[in-house]
Amino acid sequence: MAVVTFWNNNTGKTGQTHSAIALATYMGVEHNYKILLMSTKYNDRVSVDAFGANQRAKNLKIIANEKNSIDLESGIEGMSKLASANRLAPEMVQNYTKIVYKNRLEVVAGPKRKMEIDYAKIYKSCKDILNVAKRYYDIVFVDLNNGIENETTKDILKMSDVIVLNIEQKPSEFKNIIELRENQELFPIKKIIPMINRYDRKSKYSSKNISREIGEKKEILTIPYCNLFAEAVQEGETAEFFLNTRLKKLEGLNDRTSFFINELKRDTDSIIYKMQELQMRI
Repeated sequence: MAVVTFWNNNTGKTGQTHSAIALATYMGVEHNYKILLMSTKYNDRVSVDAFGANQRAKNLKIIANEKNSIDLESGIEGMSKLASANRLAPEMVQNYTKIVYKNRLEVVAGPKRKMEIDYAKIYKSCKDILNVAKRYYDIVFVDLNNGIENETTKDILKMSDVIVLNIEQKPSEFKNIIELRENQELFPIKKIIPMINRYDRKSKYSSKNISREIGEKKEILTIPYCNLFAEAVQEGETAEFFLNTRLKKLEGLNDRTSFFINELKRDTDSIIYKMQELQMRI
């Protein structure tokens, strides 16, 4: 149905992967969509380890024969082979994913290859995998490689229905957003959602001030820093974190966590609105 791509133009760590994980998981809990969270980044383990897949893989190897055990992080490679041979069907994608919430959220990690040339071939096939996956899932969240030098990156940005521009909370980012908007081929206004990662509401660079600087009519979206969420990702308990916060409701959460959840709701509503706009245009 829809491809929602998380992307940034920086070389450092912007918190993009954590933001993609947070929004995909929150939406999986709060909305009745069938969602796939997919990373295209080389040897990226964060998206599966956030849901405990790394430990489960170790347990499988203890129980099963080493040769017959399933590598939970090899999903992209497996789909790449089928996609290259034009044999990947929509209903086959789920065979290469990890289920987080049944019929709600699945995740597949980035390619895991030692040779750079192997990764280049796999990355090139990601756009074909996406074309197939979006016919099976309501939403495919893509944690995409940064920059726009690579042709595959450009192709995925062009085929995306919503592009979440991940930025840091600092003045140098303002000019960057304005310049990107001038590239209408890759970043048409109707597709773009700017988002501040690791947001600190006590900073003088508030979301309202940044919105004025970059000419946004609506207040720019944010993913606030939340220590409990960050720890849950590191410990592989992301799914449990969101289920627990839902059970406690906002009044039972500390101030930082409740602000984090409230902003995720605002972010999710904006993404859904963009998707609905897309459906109206079709």
